[in-house]
Amino acid sequence: MKTRLLQLAAGWARCCGLLLLLAGSARAQFSTVPSQTQFVCNATGNQVGVQAFADGAGGSYSVWIDKRNGNNTGLGTAIYAQHLSAAGVALLPANGLRLFQTGSREIFGLRAIAWRSGMLVAWVQGAFGVGGDTVRCQYYSTAGVPQWATPTLIAARVLPGIIYESEQGLNIIPTSTGATITHALALNGGSARFTFNQVNTAGVRAYPNNDRQIQVLPQSIFALDYYHTVGDGADGFYMVASAGGFGREIYAQRFNAAGVAAWASYAIVSAGGASGRGSDWQLLTDPANNLYVAWTSNGGDPLVAKVLPGGALGWASPGYVALSTDPAYQTNPYALWHDSALWMIWEDARGGSGSFDYKCYAQKIDAAGTLAWAANGVPVYALSAGYPRPKLAPSDNGSVMAFYATDTNAANFRVQKLLPTGALAFTAPGVILHSVADNRPHLLDYVPVGQPNGSVQVYWASPGAAPTGSDICVGRIQSSGTLLSTEKAAEALGFAVYPNPATSGLKLQLPNGARPTGLRLYDAQGRLVRAFADGAASLPLRGLPVGLYVLRATLAGQEVSRRVAVE
Repeated sequence: MKTRLLQLAAGWARCCGLLLLLAGSARAQFSTVPSQTQFVCNATGNQVGVQAFADGAGGSYSVWIDKRNGNNTGLGTAIYAQHLSAAGVALLPANGLRLFQTGSREIFGLRAIAWRSGMLVAWVQGAFGVGGDTVRCQYYSTAGVPQWATPTLIAARVLPGIIYESEQGLNIIPTSTGATITHALALNGGSARFTFNQVNTAGVRAYPNNDRQIQVLPQSIFALDYYHTVGDGADGFYMVASAGGFGREIYAQRFNAAGVAAWASYAIVSAGGASGRGSDWQLLTDPANNLYVAWTSNGGDPLVAKVLPGGALGWASPGYVALSTDPAYQTNPYALWHDSALWMIWEDARGGSGSFDYKCYAQKIDAAGTLAWAANGVPVYALSAGYPRPKLAPSDNGSVMAFYATDTNAANFRVQKLLPTGALAFTAPGVILHSVADNRPHLLDYVPVGQPNGSVQVYWASPGAAPTGSDICVGRIQSSGTLLSTEKAAEALGFAVYPNPATSGLKLQLPNGARPTGLRLYDAQGRLVRAFADGAASLPLRGLPVGLYVLRATLAGQEVSRRVAVE
C-alpha cells in the first residue's frame, strides 16, 4: 500500500501544472487575505507602467519600467518581467528578470504583448528629463531570453526637424508576418504627428526611419498628440486621433497591411463638439472587425461610436450613442468587448457632494447600437470615492469583473461581478481584493487579466510609499468572489471526502445543512469523467482507472475542490 501511494504521489507531481487550474496548489502565492500584499517586485526605486497578459495556461506575465538602478549617471532605467503560474508561483527570479537596460538612459513608455511563442516588448527611451529619442522593440522567449541579436530600432529623432519620439499612441499590433509598432513624434515648432513602422518575425524593420508620418488636416487640431490604435483583424490597423478640448472632433482612419490609408477621407466619429479629453478614450473591435470608439465628452456624457471597415459610420446620425444621459458628470471610462457586446464602466458624480465624489456606473450596448440596460446605466458601486478609476475584465458565463478603488485614501481596492442582465453577483459595495493603503493601485496603473475559468489576476503599481517606492503587486479574485483557492475554501467550510485513497466510492463530509452543487470529477488531464447529482453525499467511483483526480463543487456560494486518489 505504501509503495502504491508513493507512486500515486509521484504521478500527482507530474500532473500538478494542469491541476493548478483545477484545485490550486500548496505552493500557491496569491494572497487570500486583503490586508496581505503579494509583491511581484518590491525592489528599491520605483516600478511603474505595468503591462500584463495571460500565458494561456492559467498564469500570466507582467512587464514593467523599473528604476531600481536608474539615474542620469548610472545604469539607467530598466525593463523587468515576471511570469506567475496559475497558482501565483513566480517562475522567473525574485523581483523579476531584467530584459533591457542602457546606462544613463530613461524609459518613457512601454508596451508588451503575447507574441508567437513568447512576448514582444516595445519602448521609448531617451536622456533623463529630455524626452524620448528612440523607439525600440525586442522579442523574448517565455523565459525572458532575447530572440533577436539586438533590439530593433523602430524610430529615432533627427534634429533639427524631429525633436523627439513620443510614447503617445505607443502600441504593438500583431500581424501575420510580424507586428506594427505605432507611436507619435514632435516636430520643431511644436506640432505632433502620428507615425508607425513594421517588423517581421526576424525583427527586420519594414520602412526607413520616420518614413510613415501621418498628419491629419486641419493641422490646427493637433496641438496635442492624442493618438490611439487597434488592429483591424486583416494585418492593418485603425488610428483615432484628436487634440481634445471643447469642439474638437475625433477622427478615424484605417491603414491596410501595406501601411496605406484605406479611406479617401477621415471618418469623424464625434460629430463635432462631442469630443472629450484625448487621454480617456478607447478603441475596440468586434469579430466582424468593426471599430468602436468609447469616450466621455467634455460635458460628461459616456459615448460610443461605431465605424464600419469601409469607413462609414455604423449607427444613425450623429453616429454615436450616449450610454447615459444623466445630467451629472461622468469621466474616466473603460470599455471592453465581451459576449457580443461592448461593456463600459465610468466614474459618475450623480448624487455626489462635489467634484471629487464619484460612484461607478456601467452600461452595455450591442452591435446594433441598442442599450441593454436602463437608459442611464446601472450602479456598480453606489457609495462615494474620490477617484475610483474603474476597469473591466472578462469573467465566466458572459459576465465581467469590475475593479475600482474606494474608501478613505482609496485604501480599499474592490471588485464586483456584473452579470449579463446588469445585476450584481457580489454583495455591495463589492469584494475587497486589497486593503493596504500604501500598496493600493496608483490611479490607472493597473491591468486586470481574465482567465478561462472566470477568475481574474490583477497587476498594479502602488503609489510609491517608503522605503521601496512604487512597487508591482498582484491579486486574484475567483469567479465566485473569493480570494481563497478552491482547496483552502474547502478546508474553511469543512468540506472533505473519505476514504482517500478510494476504491469503489467516496463519501462527503459536509457542514450541517450544507448541500453541494455542481459535483464534478476530473482526471489528471483536466477531463470531466463523472458528474453527480446536486446534494449527493455518496459518489460511486467503480469503473474508473487507478490514478489521481480532482472533485469540484460549489458549497455556500464558493468553489471548492478536493484531491482524490483512486486505487
